[in-house]
Amino acid sequence: MKRYLVSLLVVTLAMVLAAFVVLWTSPDHFLVAMPLLALYFGAVCGLQHWLVTHAMQRSPRTFVQVFLGSVVGVLFIHVLVLAVYLFTHPSHARLFTLTFCIGYAVSLVFETIALVRYVDRERRRRHQDGL
Repeated sequence: MKRYLVSLLVVTLAMVLAAFVVLWTSPDHFLVAMPLLALYFGAVCGLQHWLVTHAMQRSPRTFVQVFLGSVVGVLFIHVLVLAVYLFTHPSHARLFTLTFCIGYAVSLVFETIALVRYVDRERRRRHQDGL
């Protein structure tokens, strides 16, 4: 879990830095929400990973239920955050949506890779314990 948290921190800080690069290079395309979105995606990604990895310690059925439930729940939260911001700040809708989609794609790729690596390590560990 420590390796995952360090990786998540690096990805989150890279997204925050990317937001500030936009501020420095093109201030008219910067939104205050950009670095906050990086922190939002980092927190949601970390929480989802924690839920799924703890569910893996239980039965496979529980793992599948928690995994699918967390995916649906996170997607619902993302749509809710996106909708609330778009209705409250319609003048920034296009730029915020683009930033949100980029953040979502980065967090989705990161979390998918992290879960695949975690499942692979657990499978190898359980295989070695069984021998």
